[in-house]
Amino acid sequence: MNSIKYTLLAASIIFLVGCKNDFLDKQPTDKLTNEVFWTSKKDAELALAGCYSTLRTPGYAIDLTASSSMQFESLSDNAYSNSTADGYTDISRGVINSSSGGILARMWNEGYRGIARCNWFLGNLDRVPDLTEEDKNRMLGEAYFLRSFFYNELSMLYGDLPLITEELGFGPDVFKVKKSAKADVVAKILKDLDQAITGLPNVSYTNGHPVRASALALKARICLYNEMWPEAAAAAKLVMDEKKAALASDYSGIFFAAQNNNPEILFSVRALSPNAVHNMDLIYGSRFAMVPMHSLADAYEMSDGSPAVAPIVPSSYDPNNRMRNDFYQNRDPRLKLTIFTPGAPWAYNKTIGFNNVDKGRAESPSVNNLGLRKYININVNDGNSGLTGSEQALVKLRFADVLLMYAEAMTEIGGGTSTDPTALKALNDVRARPGIAMPPKAVLTRDIVRNERRVELAFEGLRYYDIKRWKIAKSVMNGKRDPGNVVRVFEDKHYLWPVPQSEVDKMGIDFQNPSYR
Repeated sequence: MNSIKYTLLAASIIFLVGCKNDFLDKQPTDKLTNEVFWTSKKDAELALAGCYSTLRTPGYAIDLTASSSMQFESLSDNAYSNSTADGYTDISRGVINSSSGGILARMWNEGYRGIARCNWFLGNLDRVPDLTEEDKNRMLGEAYFLRSFFYNELSMLYGDLPLITEELGFGPDVFKVKKSAKADVVAKILKDLDQAITGLPNVSYTNGHPVRASALALKARICLYNEMWPEAAAAAKLVMDEKKAALASDYSGIFFAAQNNNPEILFSVRALSPNAVHNMDLIYGSRFAMVPMHSLADAYEMSDGSPAVAPIVPSSYDPNNRMRNDFYQNRDPRLKLTIFTPGAPWAYNKTIGFNNVDKGRAESPSVNNLGLRKYININVNDGNSGLTGSEQALVKLRFADVLLMYAEAMTEIGGGTSTDPTALKALNDVRARPGIAMPPKAVLTRDIVRNERRVELAFEGLRYYDIKRWKIAKSVMNGKRDPGNVVRVFEDKHYLWPVPQSEVDKMGIDFQNPSYR
């Protein structure tokens, strides 16, 4: 019997993966499958694991080829895409329409596939006998957390959405689903997160499953993204006060080598050899599928806290010669922990280093002489045989972000400045991390908080959402040139993406966002 029911579940999963063009992606509603399957805690855990599987897709975290949500940075002023895969290059140049495909369609399809799996789990968990109340609350909390995570990403990209919170059948009513206002979607996922916050264990994050602090951090992010400043501050403050997370002593260790039981990580998507590995070191550390922009490098301050690019530039610093090593000296240490700069240690030329133009060598395909350093193992060299696989976990929520969300929320409550000493301390604690030790700020302003987010969280997939919610995307993107001399385009309509045309064809033209009809 066990063999039969797991075969049925496997068949159901294959069915789900195959439904690539239907956002409804109905979960198995076959009576036999449900009646045979939901009989034990093991069954419930297996079904819950299926809810996590959407995180192993390039839009929401990472897949086995190392295409990842980090690529969203190439849609911002932090980076450009050095690859045409998944359509990031087209989006950054304003080539966006309902038939674009690539990541524009994948986010929608994969997001609703993840939501459908959560709905299937939530709709059937009560079938499982003999679950303890603790186990049931934990499992519900994890599913609510994941569904809220998917809905938040979708709402930031597409705005109004179909709000589907239960299993759907196969009849004609499926195609009568209407979109809900974004505000209603946000209200629902925040309500779900409140239940997750109550049900998840109040312990430190250790094993890939969200805990209470994870749900609070996600709530803070959703509130922040929707300008609910007091609510964002309150959720972030609870994470701070309950002390189940802390800043790590090693900044680079958050992203490589020291990730296990790291006190700063609040939620991550893990990899594990030999089957769940990726090629991040090869794709980003050697072949440069994404390359940092000089404007990001310029955002890192001098080590004394002064702006790196200012009306009066220190004599040792030449902003007109970004090719030289001395341009990147005496800077915020996070610069060289985030970006490969000329001469930096690099696995692919250990003698000379990365792009050492002082010695007449350019050792990488990066046309602007910068490369992605964060997450990269500098000791890995793929040579001619290719990598056997990388195991870095992709961090989705961490404590430094919580501190900066609190600082931002309090600053916005103050109309662009804050005199709240706790908020100022939160930002300065991020700057004072061991190994970083940047001078504290004396005041808290909107510009200071925003720049701190940019340098602290670079290449974590958040900058694109930040510049859109701050309504500065058009000013920092439109008309700017890639290193390849291609002009970027960001128009007002690009604050939202179009719904994939395959969905509009099924649901009607009113399903499409107005700017793309």
